[in-house]
Amino acid sequence: MNSIVSDLRYALQRKALVNVYQVKQDIVYTGYVAIIDDQGIILTTFDDSGIEDGAVYLTFGVIEFVEFDSSDLDSMQFRIENATDEHFVTYGQMVSAFDTKRPLIRQVLENSMVDESAVMVLDADDQSLNEGQVVRISGDDFDFRIFNKFDLGDRPKKHFTFDQVGLVEFEGKELTLQTVSMAFFDTMTSVPTKRISSLTGITEILHQAQETQQLLSFNPVADEGMFFVGTVNTITDENVMINLVDMTGQFGGYWLVRLNAIAQVTTQSDYLEVMQMYISIDQRLGVTKQPGLNDERLFDATTDLFQTVLAQATKFHRVIRLQLKDDQVVVGYLSKLGDKQVIFHQVEQGTVIDPLGTLIKISEIDEVAFDYLDAMLIEKQLRNQGEL
Repeated sequence: MNSIVSDLRYALQRKALVNVYQVKQDIVYTGYVAIIDDQGIILTTFDDSGIEDGAVYLTFGVIEFVEFDSSDLDSMQFRIENATDEHFVTYGQMVSAFDTKRPLIRQVLENSMVDESAVMVLDADDQSLNEGQVVRISGDDFDFRIFNKFDLGDRPKKHFTFDQVGLVEFEGKELTLQTVSMAFFDTMTSVPTKRISSLTGITEILHQAQETQQLLSFNPVADEGMFFVGTVNTITDENVMINLVDMTGQFGGYWLVRLNAIAQVTTQSDYLEVMQMYISIDQRLGVTKQPGLNDERLFDATTDLFQTVLAQATKFHRVIRLQLKDDQVVVGYLSKLGDKQVIFHQVEQGTVIDPLGTLIKISEIDEVAFDYLDAMLIEKQLRNQGEL
């Protein structure tokens, strides 16, 4: 514990970019130590794109170790500088001021209650992450109204002691959107979830959704626990192109998928209602996409979409993500395209790990994701390093 505190004080003094790893959670926070007290720290954090994304209060007890030097941090430093240079859209910077005269956790929770802002609290007892608002606070405990974006009718109140709290995320992009939308969410009732899983039904609803631009949720066969949200751009007899939406309602790139690789399509749910609200807010603010992304591409439904997308990716050495039929997911670029196969070069942590390339049959590719922010950043970093 003493070494962790020493590392954090060193990071604060040197204003060093660090990765903070947790003991029992997989989430790694990247950022700068803003302030320390005798129980924990406040870290201003950045998302994977290098955009400032609020802050997190962490108790010393949940921190496993602090990383100062790694290829991941080098990559994040590049992305943070790039986000500033390219004027990436952000509305999730930490704006609260803190001092060391009172416990940091109390200041964070009091600010949340006074501002009626959404936060995320880690219950250190059961390791659950709870989003919502602080509705009462006293000397050593507080009440928390939980917000469940997947079930708007589920708004239980949970009691916490201060000792029970492992961390508190606050003032990030998604939490800011949640705060702005909370008054509206409070008036909403939960809607029945409607799902379609037959290939015939999926094909029919996708054609309808292309006309209406209805927001949908997709569960792929490769990982039914994962889901994508978006609208139909183009559909053919065998494939569909989706304009994706990320968790803050902004454009998330394009996703080309074979119809038989879609396990389920959700046409109505509370989560889709929440995402529609976030999209509407972004539209009103004029922040529907990050600089450099093109959300207006059109595709020809009379062509082979896989050949079209892979040909463009090969010609311009674009970074793409492939989902293969063997459940493998790879990120990288193409150096050669044939009628039935491609040569693919895999990239990990901003470095080409397969310079010779691997032969992949096009028939083995179920999904292609491209023109999304992370792909653009990987591509830019590789070009800067002379690897692309």
